[in-house]
Amino acid sequence: MKQNYEENLKLVHEGIACTNTKPISTFSGGAPLAQIGGLTVAQFVEDPVAGAKAAFKAVDMVQEIAGPIHTFNSGPGSLNMVTLITLLWYSKVMIPGVEIPENSVWQVKEQKLIDRDAYPKIKEMGYTKFVNQEILPRIIDMEYFSKYIKYAGEHGTEVNQLYLDAGIPKMQWGMATMIPFEQLCGMRSMTQFYMDCYKKLDELKELSDIIFEETAADKAKQLEAVRDNPNWIGAWVGGWRTASKLLNPKIWEALVWPYMKASAKQLISYGKTPILHLDQDWTRDIARFSELPSGKIVLNTDSMTDVREIRKQLPGYAIMGDVPPTLLTSGTPEQVTDYVKKLINDLGPDGFFVCPGCDCPVNAKLENIAAMVKATNEWT
Repeated sequence: MKQNYEENLKLVHEGIACTNTKPISTFSGGAPLAQIGGLTVAQFVEDPVAGAKAAFKAVDMVQEIAGPIHTFNSGPGSLNMVTLITLLWYSKVMIPGVEIPENSVWQVKEQKLIDRDAYPKIKEMGYTKFVNQEILPRIIDMEYFSKYIKYAGEHGTEVNQLYLDAGIPKMQWGMATMIPFEQLCGMRSMTQFYMDCYKKLDELKELSDIIFEETAADKAKQLEAVRDNPNWIGAWVGGWRTASKLLNPKIWEALVWPYMKASAKQLISYGKTPILHLDQDWTRDIARFSELPSGKIVLNTDSMTDVREIRKQLPGYAIMGDVPPTLLTSGTPEQVTDYVKKLINDLGPDGFFVCPGCDCPVNAKLENIAAMVKATNEWT
């Protein structure tokens, strides 16, 4: 189903500003679509272009049943997912078809890569230099890494053209400046880093300031290059291990919120949209997002945060979500339809992007994805 790209792009911006009058059908995730399109997860990872083409084949299948998908939150890209996730958390990622079964999703292998004595070393060396010399060679084969970095550069335009040809804008174009907590936690391991947060809070705060200043400067150069590109809508400001449910307020106030807020403001300053990707439960601190301007951000939850509480506390802020993964994998189309209709009725259509919570699970059923899209499109 060929759509009008410019009309959908306009709809996306209306949704961000909460001026739309119909809920917006949104999809997130490449691997489940690629599987529906005929590839294994291993093939999707090994050849991102083939994976993207298979995913858009599946998009056509969904749209034939359910009508249009208006936008992607995240979707297939030219950088293979093992490399992308490696750079996201600086942790070892197991490769489908090599280290895990071919239809298993890439998995982070939790392990301690650094001790506490690495913190002063990071300050001494500089964060990027430390990561490139001390971390990356230990978690990924550097030939594999270089191959896919080069591949992404060579095939980015080809993959991006698939979105234009389908008439479907992609909202998320990579990550904003990362919250240092996330990557330090990936290197140190979750258990060890959480203990450090109690024992070394002041040192971690100082280190986080240094890391954020360095990485934000690098991100500013990237954002300047896309400032005038209307297709580059926004980026994820990620929250995974930094969720309110996982941290006590003192640690969250010191090591999470200042950097999440600054990262979002950096995007806004370049005319781009922060998509606050909030995995786990953020209900406790949801009011803090009022410190960011309404009509400029999207709160992207994964079905654990109370979205009705978001709507109550933050009217005028766009919400993306939050169809649960379990419903898309093991529910029936009727259950999906009922869930989506109730969600739209409770939240209202304005500023609401109906989407799988986080990313769509790899084993989601085609008929359930179609039911989600169809219920959104047919809501009145």
